[in-house]
Amino acid sequence: MTTVVLNVKIDAELKEKLRHYAEVNNENPGTATEKLLQLAFQLEESAGEAGVTEEDIDSQHTEEEATPLTPKEIKALRKLLKKKNETTILYSQQL
Repeated sequence: MTTVVLNVKIDAELKEKLRHYAEVNNENPGTATEKLLQLAFQLEESAGEAGVTEEDIDSQHTEEEATPLTPKEIKALRKLLKKKNETTILYSQQL
């Protein structure tokens, strides 16, 4: 394993927590940081492996009930679309 230097800007409070963690565990801040980063990545990987599968999801009774539009609603939509198109045309002509 190759060791490299990583400079990171972090919040002062987080730096203090890291320093305290390293002190309590008799480690230097670099070792503590590496340990915590490895732990975080392990947790992320295990969370991905233990993710929800399709079989875990109960999709019963989730069908969407859609009723067709009434002629009155269709007419109102057409009117709105026509008005929107007219406004767009007028606006583009002003530019």
